[in-house]
Amino acid sequence: MAHNCGQTEHHHHRDRPGACCPFHATVGMAVPSAGGDDNAEPVSLMDMTPKEASGHCSADRAPTAGLFEQVADGQAVVFRNARVLTMSNGEVLDHHDVLVRDRLIVDVAPTGAPLPDGARVVDCTGKTLMPGFSEIHAHIFTVNWAQAFAPMVEDGGDGSAYVLPYDLMLFQLLANGITRVEIMAGCPETLWMRDSVRAGSLVGPRFSVGSPLVDGAPVMHSPLMSFVVGDRAGGERAGDIIAEMGFDFAKPYSRLPSEGYLGLMDALDRHGIRTMGHVPEAVGIAAAVARGQGGIAHAAELFYNETGPERASEERMARLAAIMAEAGTWLQATLVVVQRTADEFALLDRSHPDIAYMNPLQRALWAEDSPMFMSIKGSPNMDQYFSRAYELGCVATRLAHQAGVRVLTGTDFPNPFVIEGFSLHDEFDYLVEGAGMTRGEVLFATTRQAAIYHSGNPADGMVAKGGVADLVVLDGDPLGDIKATRQVDTVLVDGRNILTRAAISEGLARIRQRFAEMPPANILMPGAGAHTYE
Repeated sequence: MAHNCGQTEHHHHRDRPGACCPFHATVGMAVPSAGGDDNAEPVSLMDMTPKEASGHCSADRAPTAGLFEQVADGQAVVFRNARVLTMSNGEVLDHHDVLVRDRLIVDVAPTGAPLPDGARVVDCTGKTLMPGFSEIHAHIFTVNWAQAFAPMVEDGGDGSAYVLPYDLMLFQLLANGITRVEIMAGCPETLWMRDSVRAGSLVGPRFSVGSPLVDGAPVMHSPLMSFVVGDRAGGERAGDIIAEMGFDFAKPYSRLPSEGYLGLMDALDRHGIRTMGHVPEAVGIAAAVARGQGGIAHAAELFYNETGPERASEERMARLAAIMAEAGTWLQATLVVVQRTADEFALLDRSHPDIAYMNPLQRALWAEDSPMFMSIKGSPNMDQYFSRAYELGCVATRLAHQAGVRVLTGTDFPNPFVIEGFSLHDEFDYLVEGAGMTRGEVLFATTRQAAIYHSGNPADGMVAKGGVADLVVLDGDPLGDIKATRQVDTVLVDGRNILTRAAISEGLARIRQRFAEMPPANILMPGAGAHTYE
């Protein structure tokens, strides 16, 4: 079927957006080859992405040694006397026990039944039990990300000194109750994480790993993370590579030309691979949805490329939301990333305690007197990203949700002050306070809805018999106060590993110590001086 991939719904769009977000713009600054000549003859496909995992993909688990309590095969785990948020039709069960054995939930019943022999009991009196949370827009800071930033660091080498051990990275997500993660620009490192978690040799959330960015020239991002497509054949070849490497989905990007997009989609159809990503400016939302793009990675895509009155037009955004809802298109809201950077970082709180868990290299890049931060903040090419971005992101999410679009919870870490694990709780808050979703709707979105998105079994993402045992115990009740999602007491990961409150405190202390041991990051930009963060 032929599809018109023109900008049919855009009337006041820019010919070339400056960058999709400050984080990705930073990498473009760091790598000269990430730019390009608009007038150059495009190549069909440029692929500089890594094809093998680095030595950082290690079997060494010393960084997280002793943090996880393993559940033996056949051993029962009983969550005793909990207030259970089942995520099934809003059902809440007070004073109930949840029995887990061999990775699955096997019973949910009123408290009082005899305990199985040898059971591990988690006392949930006065606490809330619910499925684990989902981070459906993540960029784990792997070695190749560090390599992309390394040219901006004086004596930064290959950047690997700023990379946490991967088991500690995943621990930071689990410590925040996150048991499901979607990687939005994958690589061999994250494929290794996915496969290691599935095999049980690495403890972490269950993974879905997207392809490198499928973009056009001049590429917005580092070529280490991007396919650069120039024509339809290049798009098809990118789709073939995505299938060959085993990525779970493809991520189209903002500068992908329309013919390259069609080639990519043709290849993905042949391989049975889904899409979740940006909407290329040359395509537009209506045409992308018509061609079968199954997911859109930011609510900001509904206004990002617009200028003038059309940028804030609720009528236009509502029209696009209706198209998405009719097609069953998924939406990652990612409100937290636009809240951090909106209106030239005007809403940013640099004193927040979560910043202790922000990578030191990122802290250096985004320090107030960093030459990189000052360059981004003063760039006229970033005004489309900054201008009213949080306000309009909330409007776009509200309109999409009201139209029936299925909203997913994700943050786009590690954008400026969007901190791995911790910022998901802020996303929940913004979905309630900014986008008008109810607390129950947000909790459903991050649990059962995410499992449906990932095609889980009928009981996944719920507290129900037969569901996978990804569970979190909270000190508070998030149905009463959404901020209670931060009050993590215990996490059960895949029914096999228990993370207690004491272990969470110990593991977070180890992360802070690792960060303290990293070398100072002296950020350099030509002609702009230097900045060191220690």
